[in-house]
Amino acid sequence: MAFTNEKLTFEQKEDFNFLKIKRPVFGFGRIIREIDMEIPWYWTIDKERKMYLMPTSRDMDYPDEMVFVFIWNNKNYLVQFNISVENGYTVVWNIPKHYLINDVFPYCKDDRFLDDLCDALAAYRVTGNPNTSNKKCSTKFNF
Repeated sequence: MAFTNEKLTFEQKEDFNFLKIKRPVFGFGRIIREIDMEIPWYWTIDKERKMYLMPTSRDMDYPDEMVFVFIWNNKNYLVQFNISVENGYTVVWNIPKHYLINDVFPYCKDDRFLDDLCDALAAYRVTGNPNTSNKKCSTKFNF
């Protein structure tokens, strides 16, 4: 099965707390601590392989950078990208020059990790919302 964007159901929201996901809190261009992640409204999910991509908070000092939690092989990874938009409908993902997460790229040494992460980002597009306007966007990777 492929990644899809979906709004969490009541049952998924109840199960979410069992994932025990921590999200970073940023300050002065770095992570200053981690706290329990609030239940998201939407996530990008591959149900068969139990992989999830969820955005976390952004650092106001770097508004074009996004940090996600990517659950892959039952492990939580914080992943960071620069996001921009070309031609109004093409979302471009780049590796940032400044890391908020202490130089973690490529995040995982397993070759399949980046392939799965790119598949998740391609499905996420710009908002991770399963609405029509998000579905109009295409995705481009510069890594």
